[in-house]
Amino acid sequence: MWERLLSHYSGKTDETPVPSMKMGRHMQMSLKGDPAPGDSARAAQILAAADAVLSRYRDAKTAMRDGYKPFFPTGRMGEEIHYTNYRYRSKEQQQIDYSRPGSILYKRTAEGLKAVGVMYTAPTDASPQQLDAIAPLSIATWHRHVDFCGGPRNLSASEQFGPNARFGPQGSIHTAEACKAAQGLWIPVVLNWMTHVYPNTQEEWGGMDMDMEAGAPDAGTSPKGG
Repeated sequence: MWERLLSHYSGKTDETPVPSMKMGRHMQMSLKGDPAPGDSARAAQILAAADAVLSRYRDAKTAMRDGYKPFFPTGRMGEEIHYTNYRYRSKEQQQIDYSRPGSILYKRTAEGLKAVGVMYTAPTDASPQQLDAIAPLSIATWHRHVDFCGGPRNLSASEQFGPNARFGPQGSIHTAEACKAAQGLWIPVVLNWMTHVYPNTQEEWGGMDMDMEAGAPDAGTSPKGG
């Protein structure tokens, strides 16, 4: 099922007109654009809307009652869990509604789950203008998960997760040729462009030092796009 979903909804290439760079093996992040009149005001409105969402969904049970579902929580203390409403996420691809984000971000703490941010999405093949219309490129940081090699069904857990992983979002395989040789499923872009918003924090827009689930950076941090 996951193979079919990823193949159907994901991009066919990680090439993009969005000025961006590779971070690590599996993350592509937008570069900051030049400030334009109104960017700061728009950003403030988005932050206010995101803050209202967090107030409304302070309790994860409330989010679940409204159709948000946790996306593969690990149970690890400190993890950030995406609670995703797939109907809202689908609507985001056509028209953004900041009061109904595709995902709410919860952090697992000793006191329980804490609502810390929201995530808005854009189409996989979005142009710089499309991203900027949702959240200004001069302020927001957009990212995509790229160069994903899904492993064979009989794969051991150690080859999918951890420091020795070959496959998956932390894997050492990050080229189509290597994935084919390993008999894996090559997905150039996993789902959509995404931007994280963390109201009332020092890192409100999930910047370049955001937690990289894609593994340790390597030498491949050259800019892409233009």
